[in-house]
Amino acid sequence: MAEDSIRVYLSKEKKVRFKAACVLQDRDMSDVVNELIDQWLEQNETPPQQQKNR
Repeated sequence: MAEDSIRVYLSKEKKVRFKAACVLQDRDMSDVVNELIDQWLEQNETPPQQQKNR
């Protein structure tokens, strides 16, 4: 699958904390962000059938 990029703005403190937490868990920051976006989409995307009933 082709990949694309997005730009996200965080405070310097939040970026440092996020990077440190990823390093401690030996995780890639992009992998963690992708997982978090997947979780958010699962909770916030409305299935097409439900949209029609509104």
